Amino acid sequence: MGINDYAAVADLYDIYVPATFDIDFFITETKKISGDVLELMSGTGRVSIPLIEAGVNLTCVDKSAELNAVFAKKLEDLGLKAEIHQMDVRELELGRQFAMAIIPFNSFSHITSPVDQRKTLERIRQHLRPGGIFICTLTNPKVRQKTVDGQLRLLRIYPLPETGGELLLWIVENRVPEDARIVEALQFYEEYDSRGVLFSKRYIELYYRFTQRDEFEALARAAGFRVNALYGDYSRISFNEDSPFMIWVLEKAD
Repeated sequence: MGINDYAAVADLYDIYVPATFDIDFFITETKKISGDVLELMSGTGRVSIPLIEAGVNLTCVDKSAELNAVFAKKLEDLGLKAEIHQMDVRELELGRQFAMAIIPFNSFSHITSPVDQRKTLERIRQHLRPGGIFICTLTNPKVRQKTVDGQLRLLRIYPLPETGGELLLWIVENRVPEDARIVEALQFYEEYDSRGVLFSKRYIELYYRFTQRDEFEALARAAGFRVNALYGDYSRISFNEDSPFMIWVLEKAD
């Protein structure tokens, strides 16, 4: 099972993922270190661009040529620069080391095999200098799994500025029978014009894994990291069983 492909909705991604709740957190964390930062699974640059604007020397990696193209165009329009590499994080090979690596927006969960998760963590460690920091964000399975109920739900309605219409995003999520820790999600995208007439409908199939706290910590330690902190949200409150997120701050061990 490969990492999810957003090619079919690359042109819509910035419309339905306008989130900014984690931006200040990553700006603050990257400012704590001296050196270059590696952002993995960077998508269209939702987090990347604010970091670059804040003065972070950023290198970005994503496997999607389509998302990278959107990101590159945004950089060009803003007069900004960053290295962008099209690469699967499971096969990460850049030939250099960084002071920090980050995977925002729970994207690590899209690596659904524990073997691939371990391999990815080892690759990331190889790309960190001694004492380098890796920040990995995940949802808390106990909280997130409550919405995995097999029911088709309207997530949200988004305005389409170019047409004056609206984008309706629907989702249905089910556990994979072979492994209940893996979720199969279908996301449906309906575009309506200003008169409410449907003019485009498409969908993508996504998979993600619920990785428990103990499971991730064991993987991280086995890959050569030690845990510096585990936050439950982006205000840096300590993680507890009811926290919405698991925000791991790991350090490359000797």
